[in-house]
Amino acid sequence: MVSSPATSFMDELLLNDKELLFGVISGKVSTAINRKLYHDFRANDITLTPEQWVVLQSLAFKDGITQQELATFTFKDKPSITRLLDNLEKHSLIARLADKLDKRSNLIHITKAGIAMHQRAKAIVLNSMKEALNGLSEEDIRTGEHLLKKIFKNLS
Repeated sequence: MVSSPATSFMDELLLNDKELLFGVISGKVSTAINRKLYHDFRANDITLTPEQWVVLQSLAFKDGITQQELATFTFKDKPSITRLLDNLEKHSLIARLADKLDKRSNLIHITKAGIAMHQRAKAIVLNSMKEALNGLSEEDIRTGEHLLKKIFKNLS
């Protein structure tokens, strides 16, 4: 069997640079999940990006937070979260309302249209993640979650 250049590269990483292998694989998994979500959203006439979904999911979990809190919660930088919020606001999925206690900041709220879009997209996300986790045991999933959280903590 002839190996592809990608396979040779991955094999070489595995043999020579185990420290790099995890970063490469986790990056590929993240990209693959985002591509799948993007494709599945489009196939179901959902006009969100995976990044926008994360923002709506965050607001569905905790509505009425500041832009900075949302940036921290979603692990986005200021320019990225501003761009995401601008696009979501343009489609009336979120609203920025002045904070009554601090006039210098806005609180971000999910709108009724945003809640409806979130619910439609959530079903797609759950199905996509079910496909992604196919064949993994509960123990596999817990171990993976534990490892990823530990790595994230090391880098935070």
